[in-house]
This record gives sequence, C-alpha cells and structure tokens, in this order.
Amino acid sequence: MSHSVNPGTAVNPQLAKLHPYPFEKLRQLFSGVTPNPDHRAISLGIGEPKHPTPAFILTALTHNVHGLANYPSTIGSDKLRTAIASWLERRYGVPALDPATQVLPVNGSREALFGIAHCVIDATGATEPPLVLCPNPFYQIYEGAAYLAGAEPYFVNSEPSRNFACDYSGVPDDVWARVQLLYLCSPGNPTGATLSLDDWRQLFALADRYNFVIAADECYSEIYHGSAPPLGALPW
Repeated sequence: MSHSVNPGTAVNPQLAKLHPYPFEKLRQLFSGVTPNPDHRAISLGIGEPKHPTPAFILTALTHNVHGLANYPSTIGSDKLRTAIASWLERRYGVPALDPATQVLPVNGSREALFGIAHCVIDATGATEPPLVLCPNPFYQIYEGAAYLAGAEPYFVNSEPSRNFACDYSGVPDDVWARVQLLYLCSPGNPTGATLSLDDWRQLFALADRYNFVIAADECYSEIYHGSAPPLGALPW
C-alpha cells in the first residue's frame, strides 16, 4: 500500500525535531576517507552478529516453516508467552507471571520503546511540554518517541567518575516535576554501565514521589562478566 501527501497537507510538526539516525551521520563522516590498509578496521557502526547462526537455531527455523503460512497474532502464541514468563521468573526470581496479561512480545525493542511513550505521555492542557528523561549517550528511539508523543527529552549525562553511569541526583526538582517517563538502559549502551541496588532504589523512590513511569530497557541483561547477572527492574 502506498500513500502520497499533497502539498500543504498537515503533518506532525514534531517531525522537524527528529535527527538523522547516528549510523547515517557516521556514514557521512566516513565519506571520502580512505582507511589505512596497514590496520584492521574496528567497526563503530550498527551492531549486528559477526558469527555464524548457531546450528540449533537454523534447525528450529527449518522445522517450523509451516507456521509462516499465517499472520501471527499481536500477542503471540500462548506457548511463546508462557516460555517468556517462565524465563522471567527464573531470571529475576519474581512470583509467577500471568502470560495472558503480563507478557507482550514485540518484533524488536524499538517497537516497544517507541510505543510506551505514546501510551504514557499526556500533554493535554500542559503549559509546557512534559519531559522524558534519557541517558546520554542514548538510543535514538528514546528521543524520537519523546518528540512524537508531544514531550521533550531531557538528557542525563554519563559520568566518568561513576564508571559512566548516569548521576540522577543532579537532576533539579523542577525537572522531576515535569517528567512523565524515564528511559534507562542497564547494562548501558554504549558504556556498559549497570545500575546498583542504590541506583534502583533512588529511581523508584523518585518515580513514586513525582508519579512517572520507568521504562527499563534491559536488552543487554545477559551480557556480563562473572557469575552474578546485573540487577533489573522486575524484582521491584
């Protein structure tokens, strides 16, 4: 399906605030640069697998291609949601989850991170736009979701003295009063910084005090050193 927009047609004015994706900016920076052939390139571009797909995944896919004949339901299959709930219970030690009401699969984290802003943000009657708190550096979908939901992003910088974790204690009270959504990423991208127990306690206390939602982007939760996995939001 295609659709054309006539000149003068009203569009969301927030679109003008969006920036090109960082990998497009990086491509432009590299334009005209000839790498030194004496050195092996280290890609700082888009993160994607560099190793072959494990054989058991290929086997599972080929043995279940018959399922591609139908559109999947929005909420996914009962079997998938049950498996996800069981993993969450084992990983985070939480009480039994209801796969029917507490699990919603998505095609990728970007879809969920974008959608949550449109579910949470309410700019109705506001004298100034609500705020969405984001780490800096940040996953660009945080910024785009904030703007298109009628809010503005407020960035909290990663601090070298905190092993590049954000210092939320430096956010002024008048900013917290306007926050409706807080995105956080732990372990962080690209810093790898993780939130401590005290960090989580601080953020949940602030969420209770100022009545905002925390969107915990934990897509790197299983990438860690040692035997103790990083803390997440779910045990709370």
